[in-house]
Amino acid sequence: MPPTNPEMTRKLREIFYRPGLTIVPGGSTPYHAMLTERAGYEAFYMSGSMTSGWTIGWPDVGVISMKEMADNAGRIARTVNIPVFADIDTGYGNALNVYRSIKEYISQGVAGVHLEDQDFPKKSGSMAGRRLISTDEAVGKYKAAIDARNELDPNFVIVARSDARGAEGGGFDEVLARGKAYEEAGVDVIFFESLQSWEECKIAMASVDLPSFCLLHDVIYRDDEGNYIPGPTLEEQEADGQKIALYVGLSGGPMGQAGWEALLDFKERGVQSLYEWRKEVDAKPPERQLPADLLSIARVRELEETYLPKELQRDYDSTIGRRAGDPGT
Repeated sequence: MPPTNPEMTRKLREIFYRPGLTIVPGGSTPYHAMLTERAGYEAFYMSGSMTSGWTIGWPDVGVISMKEMADNAGRIARTVNIPVFADIDTGYGNALNVYRSIKEYISQGVAGVHLEDQDFPKKSGSMAGRRLISTDEAVGKYKAAIDARNELDPNFVIVARSDARGAEGGGFDEVLARGKAYEEAGVDVIFFESLQSWEECKIAMASVDLPSFCLLHDVIYRDDEGNYIPGPTLEEQEADGQKIALYVGLSGGPMGQAGWEALLDFKERGVQSLYEWRKEVDAKPPERQLPADLLSIARVRELEETYLPKELQRDYDSTIGRRAGDPGT
């Protein structure tokens, strides 16, 4: 089971260890990753919650299997030339399961993962009902992950994610204690989940001597009445030590919302609205249009002409339909 993407692991490690902040959009499909790469971002995040929702129709409650997650991560990694940073949940069992899971993700071409300290079955980091494993058990799992990584690709990035702030029996003091314990275990990066303010994030990140980051949940952007308030700017995050700005649904979430709105609109107005929408898209400046060439007919035709004998190649010139050279192909 050799490493399949050592160039990508080096690139992801560089992102975490170089000076400054990097924006990392997230999603759950190869197409989300292709859009992210085309938009000029340096890395893509495979969200576990979105993968569970998009691939098996379940919320992020530990129902999706290691193989389903790893296979999805591999499909994503094979479509882009930027590193894929992926959710590996709890490692799908104890330290032995973690050992095997890490090797599986590496073999799929993933560049790094975050492994959380929840009890199995886990729950989303934005969800109530989480429960922690002991610090000792978590440390054992991180050490197993590191050993498995070192056997295949020492540059593969192991990120320890602690859910201690929002889990049963947890709290901010537990967050800080676990961050140091995981640092001493030898992980590469610390991910502080569910912190309740940017002040907590700053304290937590300053408490470790490793690259670290927080996921900025709604609680950081809302007041006690639920109204949105300005959160930390990217400049403030960078100044306070945030290594990556992880935007989980940046490539996938808006597409889901837009798709839902389109479904409702088409049902209410009829299929004609599809063509009205298409006209609106075509009227946008070229750089704002959805890059349809990512799923290119021209590429298919090129491959057919390269590998198929003439009699098996399709007739694109006299048949009806979209063909290479048409807009968006």
